[in-house]
Amino acid sequence: MDPSDQADIISNLPDVLLVLIISCLSFKECVQTSRLSKRWRSVYLQTRNVSFKESDFLSPSVYANPISWVRARVAFVDYVCSWVARIDDQPIDTFGISISYPKKYLDVIESLIAFAVRKRVKALVLDFSNPAWTTFHDVNLDELVVEIPQSVYDLATLELLKVGACKKFDPAKLSNLGKLKTVSFGCMVLTNFEPFLKTSRVESLTINNCRELDFDTIKGNMREVAIKNCDFSINCTFHLPRVDILKYSGDLFCFEFDNMNTIISEVEFDFRVLDNNNDENDSTTAEGGMLCHLLNNLLDDGGRTATTLTVCPFLLKMIPRSEHPHFLRPMETKHLVLKTELHPREFNGIRLLLVNCPKLETLTIDLLPPSPIATASSYAGIDPQTYWMQNISYECLRETLKAVLVKNFTGGANELHIVKFFIQSECEHLERVELYMPFDLDEGRKMFANAKSEMLQRSSNRVQVVVHNS
Repeated sequence: MDPSDQADIISNLPDVLLVLIISCLSFKECVQTSRLSKRWRSVYLQTRNVSFKESDFLSPSVYANPISWVRARVAFVDYVCSWVARIDDQPIDTFGISISYPKKYLDVIESLIAFAVRKRVKALVLDFSNPAWTTFHDVNLDELVVEIPQSVYDLATLELLKVGACKKFDPAKLSNLGKLKTVSFGCMVLTNFEPFLKTSRVESLTINNCRELDFDTIKGNMREVAIKNCDFSINCTFHLPRVDILKYSGDLFCFEFDNMNTIISEVEFDFRVLDNNNDENDSTTAEGGMLCHLLNNLLDDGGRTATTLTVCPFLLKMIPRSEHPHFLRPMETKHLVLKTELHPREFNGIRLLLVNCPKLETLTIDLLPPSPIATASSYAGIDPQTYWMQNISYECLRETLKAVLVKNFTGGANELHIVKFFIQSECEHLERVELYMPFDLDEGRKMFANAKSEMLQRSSNRVQVVVHNS
């Protein structure tokens, strides 16, 4: 069918169907449809999902010039106000406002929140965080100037709430919202939290970059919990009997797991904030022991398992340096995701996890920037050119491993060494190796990576090597 005919088919649809279509798009994409024709300029205003994100409307170039940045923000706020004025009489399901340095626009923000409450929205996003804040250490309390009004705490229609960089926020006031299922709190002081956890019916909880947490237990019937770079005390206990997805990134504390779900679909640990790339550190033995205890405590005690386990380079480097790395116990994990730079310091950790995942079916090697260089130096007697040539057998390779996936494949030497290891070892059930190139790889490097993938395919008649060009 001719593309112009397809466009005609869409144009011939009634407005009610077009509104349903654009309501499935992101708000940024929805706004872009207004350029299609005069008709679309009225249709796009009828979307029921409205999200004003400063980063979506301001060009990255304006941030380099303070005057341009101020002018762009004024234009953005004017656009928001004019949009809201035009849709005052229509229903809205989702409303969001995300703007940094909000002090100048407190009156506008107050009116926008009142608008969302009046529309009795189901999903509300109020995010005033600074994009430069990457951990709780970066959060400047003096910049927390927006206070959530009582009307939001009383909004009984809410099913999703995201709050970022607000002052005097009290999660306990949300406890009576029976429809609230998804919450996200970020970049602020988070206190009086335990009453909320005890009484709410929330199924998905996300906490990002929060300071001065006054609780050491995360307890409830949540199905999904994600915690990123938060200011805990010295320990934290998880009591999550229904959790299906558990993600943690940040500092390493003493974690305990009590009454957890027996089978957790997805577990991810990311401690890269601790990775300062120092080869010698007096604390590495203790950190390695804590990480081994973390994995044992969550994934072994009581027969618990994670179907998919994702780990970071820091964990790969540290667990072999534990005083007793052999105490790491076997796990029932079927999909292991290694976020790695493929530095020789990580190799023993990779091997240790392969040994302790005897039922592994899929291995994903997610290569992190900077991409591994072809001539990486040796480390502590570990030579990247010969390490994966050792004839070492793993139970998962002999019995269960079916697929190896490599993300951000560029054909570098370290990548080739480890992929060759799996292709040429005794992986009796290995069916395929999938190589995913980065989306921003130039044509010359794509040709190089393709040539290396063909070389890998020639090395095995049994395993299929599949290349995905982004």
